[in-house]
Amino acid sequence: MMKIFFFFIFMNFMLIYNKKVMFYYNLIFLMSLIFLFKFMFKDLIWISVSFMWKFDFYCFYLILLSMWILGLMMMSIQLQKNMVKIKLLVFIIMGIILMMTFSVSNLMMFYLFFELSLIPTFIMVVYWGYNFERLSASFYLLMYTMFISLPLLAYIMKFFKVVQTFEMNLLKMLDYLNISFIDYLILFMAFLIKMPIFFFHLWLPKAHVEAPVYGSMILASVLLKLGSYGLLRFLEIFYFSSLKYGYIFMSVGVVGGIYMSLISLIQIDMKSLVAYSSVVHMNMMLCCLFTMMKLSFISSYILMISHGLCSSGLFYMVNLYYERSMSRLMFFNKGMLNIYPSLSLWWMIYCAMNFSFPLSLNFISEIFMISIIVGWDIILMFYVMVICFFSSAYSLYLYSYIQHGVVYVESKKLFLVYIKDYMVLIIHFIPLVMLLFNLIMLY
Repeated sequence: MMKIFFFFIFMNFMLIYNKKVMFYYNLIFLMSLIFLFKFMFKDLIWISVSFMWKFDFYCFYLILLSMWILGLMMMSIQLQKNMVKIKLLVFIIMGIILMMTFSVSNLMMFYLFFELSLIPTFIMVVYWGYNFERLSASFYLLMYTMFISLPLLAYIMKFFKVVQTFEMNLLKMLDYLNISFIDYLILFMAFLIKMPIFFFHLWLPKAHVEAPVYGSMILASVLLKLGSYGLLRFLEIFYFSSLKYGYIFMSVGVVGGIYMSLISLIQIDMKSLVAYSSVVHMNMMLCCLFTMMKLSFISSYILMISHGLCSSGLFYMVNLYYERSMSRLMFFNKGMLNIYPSLSLWWMIYCAMNFSFPLSLNFISEIFMISIIVGWDIILMFYVMVICFFSSAYSLYLYSYIQHGVVYVESKKLFLVYIKDYMVLIIHFIPLVMLLFNLIMLY
């Protein structure tokens, strides 16, 4: 693990002498493949680097996803000539923060890196966002995620006074950690807002709509997973309290999933629709996690990886249309099948994956999740069916509305799609297929 940390640190010094973007994303893809092949053929992945650093199965694919998306973000800025070196520096620092967050076992260090990830995201939205509303969007992002984090820090210090350790593996051994509901809220709300849970989701669509394409890619694919990963770790520690209070968050997740699906159906902004669909997926995952079964943790983990790749690809395709029509509104992007027929195939693939079409990795995770939620309470079958129906509806609505109809062309200067754009879409797609084959081979 240390070789990967030092590799990312020395990439910062390389920026002094070399600012060619291709050099950096090729290095990151190479390192991600080395990381994959180093550990994927072992029966047990549990490596302790020191008393503070370690990683296990829950960290492995999230670290891999972070490196993969980081390389794709660098590919997306290749044609932009302004501030390339600063953007690369922010991306590499973001990669270091994310890898440290996923591979730390100390609770205080985890909290530190969890909050540090806000700073590069804030810079991306404020300095490189598109519209004037980016200031209010970044303010929402900061306030929603920081407001509840300060009580969490105070509670972690209080927690240390009682149990005398920050080590997560030792905390999991404490079976008597039954806490009150207020304490439970203080501990878990920082992660639930980051996911985001319904009622506290307003920062996410705003941040997505105002962020540049690389900001949306890292926000959808990895930064949302920070909340899910933290929730997963804390559920292991506070197991009995989560069994006691889990039904409250499951109720919010089910209602939020239905409500967000209906809101997605009335969106006219493509980026906003994809952002609201992320909220639907995260609320479904929240319902699954709080059943507190082993398969629920596994299915939620598979959804983290599949949704990260699929959602990032959708945001990239929305940006491809935005660069050519200069608008994200659907009725300015109608009839694109006539102009860019090759992109229509990729829209179909990613929209199908977004509603968990069979033979996609999302389908595997959603089958597990539905079986777990219905097994927990059969009455929830109706609500899950409604969420699945509406998620199919808004994905098909997005695809059919922008591909068919009369072409709206305000200016005749429509330029072609570059090979690099197809490469980004293919690199998003390949892990979804290869990981699916990996699951099939396991069974």
